[in-house]
Amino acid sequence: MIYNKSGHPIEVKKISIRVWTLRDEIEAAIGRRMKECEAAGIPLFIDDIKRFYNMNLQTSLTDQSNVLQLHNKSDEAESMANLMESLNEEVAATIDGEAPTEGAENKTFNQAEEILAEQTKQGMETKKPNPILERPYQRQAPDLDKISYGFTLLSDINMENILSFNKDKFLQGQSVVVEFLIPQAFTMSATVAYCHFYALRSRIISSTKPDYRLQCKFSFSIPTERDTLRSFLKSIEPNIPQPIKKGKVEAEDDSLGI
Repeated sequence: MIYNKSGHPIEVKKISIRVWTLRDEIEAAIGRRMKECEAAGIPLFIDDIKRFYNMNLQTSLTDQSNVLQLHNKSDEAESMANLMESLNEEVAATIDGEAPTEGAENKTFNQAEEILAEQTKQGMETKKPNPILERPYQRQAPDLDKISYGFTLLSDINMENILSFNKDKFLQGQSVVVEFLIPQAFTMSATVAYCHFYALRSRIISSTKPDYRLQCKFSFSIPTERDTLRSFLKSIEPNIPQPIKKGKVEAEDDSLGI
């Protein structure tokens, strides 16, 4: 149904997206940095990563509020229920002889904290990175097993929210990253508003098997994200032709005595 029986041209496009949690992205970044510093034989340096994600340099990684799973206490009950459901599914899979796809907690943060503590103890801490690390930090996606594939429609994106169909389930209140797979791909930080399993017999056909309907609210935690999203939305606005002025034609007809 077209709203108000609009005569404007309607253009529906499907945009492929990838979604992952912000925590997985930061863990992957720190994990790569640990390997890079170890290979170069230099002290571990992650201050640039913390600054990029607006993290407190003096606070431990596990205490950073922007990488926690839950943010809104009012949604904690429902989120914990979803979490318990996920844990029950993992336990059932283990009983059936299948190993869970993911551990209860990734140890990357703890390993980084231990390395930094040992460096401080031995007097190896540094305020500036080694020349090999003197380059702007660029965010990267985590490993493929931490990425959820899906798609969205042009009509489901605005400056505040995005609705999408996704392969995997996310928890309400979770900090996520949405990557738009277009010729000039870009990423947006967001918070999960809701994630529901939709009808098993849905007529939506997709190779990614998007079993979940996901709504996210953009958080704009990275300074350039708002401008990037605004430019993208302006670029996809449909070209609406100017209405034909009929008044002039009718006036000409009257002058001819028709």
